[in-house]
Amino acid sequence: MQKAGFLIGSILLGFLASILLALISIYLFLLFPIISYYSYQFFTTKIRVKEAGKNALENVLNDLVNNDIELIARAYRSSVSANSFGKKNYTKFKKELLEYAFDNAQSKEALRYQAEFGDYDIPDDAILVIEEAIEEYSNAGDYSDDMDPYVYEHFCAKQFKLAGWDHAEATSGSADQGVDVIAKRGNEFLVGQCKKYSKPVGNSAVQQVVAGIKYYGANKGVVISTSGFTASAEKLAVSNNIELIHHSEIKNL
Repeated sequence: MQKAGFLIGSILLGFLASILLALISIYLFLLFPIISYYSYQFFTTKIRVKEAGKNALENVLNDLVNNDIELIARAYRSSVSANSFGKKNYTKFKKELLEYAFDNAQSKEALRYQAEFGDYDIPDDAILVIEEAIEEYSNAGDYSDDMDPYVYEHFCAKQFKLAGWDHAEATSGSADQGVDVIAKRGNEFLVGQCKKYSKPVGNSAVQQVVAGIKYYGANKGVVISTSGFTASAEKLAVSNNIELIHHSEIKNL
């Protein structure tokens, strides 16, 4: 009798265990899609936030290029430096452009990207697009890449006149003491070098303008270049209060 009771108890226990296992299996089967979905969401959220943020930032940069190209061109020329072989360093420009992009971003995705991931590495192909836009903007008007240096000096003098200077002329002479253009407006007397180069302009142009200021008795000096300036030229210009610009920026002087 005791053995019979033990056998019956074992059977009932096994039956209950089977039912319990069956219920757990059914529960897990029904719950698996939900667990899988939320697990996927949890592990892919950062990836999706990052991709959405990158896309939003690209749109912000495109808007800036379309709407603020003059400001971007000015920032590009003041922050992109080049070594003696013409290799450009975009580090400062990328940093300042990214700060400006975040400051002007209205996109929640872009701001969330900044909060969670910090800086965004602007890709080289985006820089190339920006450079093309700057070149197109800079060449607007009657400027031509085929201009010879002599014509370019007269072109720059014309830009001073268009910008409202009372008098502007290209010196174009052997006794110009390294000065290519002279411009006057009120009490301002400017002398400048005009460099239509394919590579960044170096120290010598800045030195010539410094000498030209003393020779002509001017109170302002500028070097105008189509291809930017070397880092050493920028440092020398700062120490001598000489402005380094592109011809599209003459109107801002």
